Amino acid sequence: MIALLVSIIMAAPGSALKTGGLPPMLLNPDTVVTETSGGLPSNLGSVMDNVVALPGAVFGVGVVDLSTGERLTRNARRRFFIDTPDIVAAAYSVSRHNSGEFRLDSLVRHNTQIWMMLRDGQQGSRERLLAAIIHCGNIEPLQEWLAADYPHTEFYGIARDWEGAPEVDPNYTTVSDCLDFIEIVSDGLDITAVRRMTTNPPLSVELEAALGTSNVVYGWISSRGETRCINLIVSRPDGAKYGITVLTNDLCCASKADLGFSMIWNAL
Repeated sequence: MIALLVSIIMAAPGSALKTGGLPPMLLNPDTVVTETSGGLPSNLGSVMDNVVALPGAVFGVGVVDLSTGERLTRNARRRFFIDTPDIVAAAYSVSRHNSGEFRLDSLVRHNTQIWMMLRDGQQGSRERLLAAIIHCGNIEPLQEWLAADYPHTEFYGIARDWEGAPEVDPNYTTVSDCLDFIEIVSDGLDITAVRRMTTNPPLSVELEAALGTSNVVYGWISSRGETRCINLIVSRPDGAKYGITVLTNDLCCASKADLGFSMIWNAL
């Protein structure tokens, strides 16, 4: 088993995509925060402890049973740098769609709807993700939304990749907030546009192997430098449905974050 884990850690991250379908800082930021739940596996907490103890990264992890709302977390309120805040944009847009401020299927230019831009952002396009935020009222309303309900998540914009692009202050989020964001989007999966903009997250080979082919997967994965953020909604054939968050900073390699996710998923 030790040899297997070492081989997974050392493996280079893959680039294959998952083919999804439709579903059948506080006083002490390093304090371990646990929200117990009767429905989650009894060994899940110890597995999370093992993930957080993995060398080569600073971890924050959490699981929510999307059928009951029960949660289990570690480092839930520690702030983590998130390079591409795709999950933040998705939750904001679904919230605003639900409130009637705008529709995700609104046509913003010829043959382009808001959900399409968010989908492109989920697939890695920084320009399109920023364009979606702009079409949803620009950055200020999103910042106000966060300040009101999710003050530990900070959003300042999206750093672009082209030479000479404007510098952007770093964005931060927490495991606790990400689980809230996951719940917002999960509750909207009955909306076609929400399913379309969250399906087929760019899973690595390691994550594909862990999740298998029988589960329906939605979500977001962003990775750059020493950070990797995995936020997935997974529906199993038996009807169980989980939101799983793995946030990592000071990361040695993407496969270490994927190993942490796989350990948690296997415990479910």
